[in-house]
Amino acid sequence: MNPLNTGTGLNPELPPNGAAPDWVELIPAGPSIIGRDGRSWLNDQPDAIVTAYQNQRIPLVIDWEHATERRAPQGEEAPAAGWLVALQNRLGAIWGKAEWTTRARNQIGNREYRFLSPTFLYHKSTSRIAALTSVALTNQPNLHLTALNQRAPLPAILPLTETETAICQRMGIDPGDFWRHKTTTAANAINPAAALLSDAEQEICRGMGIAPADFLHAKQQYRTTDLPGNGYRPRRLSPRSTPEV
Repeated sequence: MNPLNTGTGLNPELPPNGAAPDWVELIPAGPSIIGRDGRSWLNDQPDAIVTAYQNQRIPLVIDWEHATERRAPQGEEAPAAGWLVALQNRLGAIWGKAEWTTRARNQIGNREYRFLSPTFLYHKSTSRIAALTSVALTNQPNLHLTALNQRAPLPAILPLTETETAICQRMGIDPGDFWRHKTTTAANAINPAAALLSDAEQEICRGMGIAPADFLHAKQQYRTTDLPGNGYRPRRLSPRSTPEV
């Protein structure tokens, strides 16, 4: 029995300034990642994903609308929009270096396509992501990832700490990319716990005045230890008295 399943659903957005980026985010940092449709996977071994790519010894295809997975098996054309020639683990997130075809580069520049959607293998028993198999240009995003068309201008002096600078040097990460990722995360993930909840769950938190971190904790506890028939005891979520900042 094959212990792996194929999954899709992580959709980073492409840049709005007309430039097709050289490096793109493919899988957000985990350990738990949840799509807009409620599906969830585990990304707690990002180095293993990079190693699986390196062991293939060939570039990973970027296509249109998952043609490699859907059209090619039917004998239909599935041309490449580009190729991923390198993967990196950047603070737990998987990034890829893209070499775009002229057609795809023009489409991204014209904003005809704004998102990426990776297809990956994951373990059935744990939902742990094991390897990427292809990446698609799409306009139907599921996961919240860095936009393809959203490249912030760099300040004259990058405000990185000595530790962050050392990390960049040790891991071969461009300091500008590190700074952009850091500032984008700070702007878009004001509440890290909320980023791990579905839109419906966040609405419940807002409506009942529950802190997202408390909701997430209770949800994780229910999944692991509070299952019916296994010492299940309902837990009460207390509305917070002051709003989170």
